[in-house]
Amino acid sequence: MKLPEVARMPELQLPVQESLTMLDMIHALEDTDAHIGLFLQEDRKDTKFLPYCNFKKQITAYMAYFRSQGVTVGTRIVFPFETTESVLISFFALIGLGAIPLSIKPYGIGVLKDSYLAFINRIADSYNARLILEAPSIKSLDFSHQRLPLPSTDFQPQTSPNFAAITSGDIAFVQFSSGSTAFPKGIPVTHGKIMAQIQIIANYAQSRQGDEAASWLPLYHDMGLVGGFLTTLYRRLNLHLSTPVKFLINPIGWLSELSKKRIAIAVIPDFAISYCLRRLENSETAEIADLNLENLRIVFNGSEPINIKNLYKFIEMLAPYGLRPTAIKPCYGMAEAVLMVSCCQLEDVPKVLTLANGCQAISSGKPLSDFSVRLISEDGTVCRESEIGEIQIRGGSLVDGYWENAHLFDNSDGFFSTGDLGVMSEGELFITGRISDRFKINGQSYFATDFEHCLESLPFVQSGKVAAIQADENIIILIETKQTSVLKGATEYKQQTSEIILNHIGVKVPVEQIFFIRPGLLEKTSSGKLQRKRIAEAYMRGKITPAVLC
Repeated sequence: MKLPEVARMPELQLPVQESLTMLDMIHALEDTDAHIGLFLQEDRKDTKFLPYCNFKKQITAYMAYFRSQGVTVGTRIVFPFETTESVLISFFALIGLGAIPLSIKPYGIGVLKDSYLAFINRIADSYNARLILEAPSIKSLDFSHQRLPLPSTDFQPQTSPNFAAITSGDIAFVQFSSGSTAFPKGIPVTHGKIMAQIQIIANYAQSRQGDEAASWLPLYHDMGLVGGFLTTLYRRLNLHLSTPVKFLINPIGWLSELSKKRIAIAVIPDFAISYCLRRLENSETAEIADLNLENLRIVFNGSEPINIKNLYKFIEMLAPYGLRPTAIKPCYGMAEAVLMVSCCQLEDVPKVLTLANGCQAISSGKPLSDFSVRLISEDGTVCRESEIGEIQIRGGSLVDGYWENAHLFDNSDGFFSTGDLGVMSEGELFITGRISDRFKINGQSYFATDFEHCLESLPFVQSGKVAAIQADENIIILIETKQTSVLKGATEYKQQTSEIILNHIGVKVPVEQIFFIRPGLLEKTSSGKLQRKRIAEAYMRGKITPAVLC
């Protein structure tokens, strides 16, 4: 089946073809110009260029190997999704055979071995996956399930197997919910759903011939896999793909790459803005003197609540280097919708709304046309304009339910309750926070991120190293630090913390409810989100205690 030529006709909003499969995308790659492809930089390795036109040949070779290992239609494989050539090709090869990859985080830096082994074994047992792909990161791990080795570099297939007979209703792969409030749930992404989402994003982005894209997001995460990789592959644009480690080591280098490669489209989680900002504020002007970001048209910004103050400070700081105020696009989505539900219009500067509590929320745009979105108040009625309510979605690429899970997925009229809160104003969606992260104070709703974003402006608080939780009806602030100066002057720094919350949010948090703790105690999901429920439970059990000077 021929794919819609979105990249060649940016002025058209083409209808979504629901009958497409990922195999159609793989076949279409053969016709791609040999100069267009994937520029892949694995950790600590040089960039290699992989032309899209060669993908199918590589995929079929891997298919032959995996078939020789007993993989067939319906085989379930736990799939540690690393950003390496062999793992990328394996992903498509398994899908080509009709197998089902269960995409999970690979083992790596900052991941405890015992907890990772417990996680990978639980996934395999919960979903009856008899094989675990032996990605490079897990070779040294000892687990009881059968390994599925990668093919050797000199593997030569004797025959080229046929692709499985796939329909749009068949499962392509399984991704997992963020796990911020419970163990991650399996989300079965069918060929029809993934291709619908890819076409929705392609129609939104209106790609142009010659556009270059860039991503360092991990591929086990929906934003990295779907938004960063698969959508770019579908549009057949050059993609510069690296790893989170590369960005974390050198965020200024990431900006330089956007400049040198004349990147037009990028995807980032919001923490990247604050992370870059800290480095920019502490860097010499000469480091960014040659930056030119004029070509950067779209930066999809999602995955977590937007720090509005830092976003606008970032835009202001880089405006002299060509960054347009319309380039950064706050968007809203979730794994259950495969990825994106709403995004700011291409030429709009995101609107900011002041809520009843005095805090602000930023627009994530109008819901994409394929989705229906409504907000429901605490009493179960549909919200009025600018009233906070739970976001419910229906249609589009929303999956039909969790995989092999009796958990009620949607209600009687087909709307899925997201657990997120927001408001609608003039047709645009403004995200305010998670239901589980809402604090009720004097009749007003506040959110954990209101406090955390406020505190991240303090020089001794790092992005992602602070959590606001509620325990025994008290707001508790937990700040990870190993700075000796902060621990020595804890009383003074706690007072500064209390004062900035009062000045910016209007809530008094006593200093005795503010704690400096050692690094690593704030549990996070595989995608880097704070697991506030587990953090609160650990605090209540006395597992989180103040840091002390050694």
